[in-house]
Amino acid sequence: MAIKVGLIGCGGIAPVHLDVYKKLDREVEVTALCDINLERAKKLANRFKVRKVFSNYWEMLEKSQLDLVDVCTPISTHAEIVCDVAKVVPAILVEKPMALTVSQCDEMIKTVKKYGGKLCIGHNQIFSPHIQKVKIMVDSGAFNLLSLETTLKGNFDVLLKHGLVSKLNVSPEQRGVIWEVCCHHAYLQLYFLPNIKEVYAAGGKFKYPVYDDFAVLLRASDDHFGVIRISWIYDAFDVVYEFTSADGKRIDILWEFDCMLEKSDTPPFNFYLAAKNFLVDEKRILKKWLRFGVRYLRNRKILPTFYLIQRYIEAIKADLPPPVTPEEGRKTVVLLEAVEKSLDTRSPVRID
Repeated sequence: MAIKVGLIGCGGIAPVHLDVYKKLDREVEVTALCDINLERAKKLANRFKVRKVFSNYWEMLEKSQLDLVDVCTPISTHAEIVCDVAKVVPAILVEKPMALTVSQCDEMIKTVKKYGGKLCIGHNQIFSPHIQKVKIMVDSGAFNLLSLETTLKGNFDVLLKHGLVSKLNVSPEQRGVIWEVCCHHAYLQLYFLPNIKEVYAAGGKFKYPVYDDFAVLLRASDDHFGVIRISWIYDAFDVVYEFTSADGKRIDILWEFDCMLEKSDTPPFNFYLAAKNFLVDEKRILKKWLRFGVRYLRNRKILPTFYLIQRYIEAIKADLPPPVTPEEGRKTVVLLEAVEKSLDTRSPVRID
């Protein structure tokens, strides 16, 4: 029997989730959509052929027999909605980050446990095939990870003009860029460096009422380290995840190009080596743009979300823990709060 899904929040990421459910139509059936903007819900329902639409999620819960509720609303609403839904629906998926505060995370965990349900957090980038490949290399010892540097640089105004981001990215009520954007970087850092003990961040509110350009140094208990670099005032767009090993090897994941590059070039100490490295770089550029084309032609951009939801559906059917637990979601919010506190105080922050 197919798992019956209801989705709350029909903007932003919702079409990606619905596209995934459409591809999993043998396993799930989306029976209801809900949004405070009823016309937006109707438009999305028509696009994905969903029968029922609501403007109030309590009405949706009362009139629909749901097995799973997918919460795609702004972060500030996550805690209340999840705690309400947990009382009547056995499984919930909530978009990242889990909540605005650690205390909200604790309340969500407590409520879900009280009613015996499951809660999965939408840390989708973990399930990228490239991220999984690097994780296998690290865990097997094939790549002796020393550091991870994650970078996102973009121009918010340009991206907003083309409908690629939401105004929530720079909204103080949603805790801005740190919660909306840096969240991906935080949970990826924790995925590879689970024992982060100290955070030191520097940056400022240069163009928007939230921190919009900053760098974060993360120190782990085993002397491995991570770096997060975020800018929303940059005149280009670049998302790169760089892994460095203790023996000098490097792996770059170019996120927007769905491209993974393993680098171990000899430094160009003479003309021959310089020419050789130039040809290698040209091949990388060609590969990058070919992957970019393939990604969009095949809609590979939804793959991380597809694998996350697919694994959660499997976990629900087998009565297993979710692929991203609420405790992992809470740990990410702990790190985000530490980043914000370090920026506010201009000093290092310890994580217990």
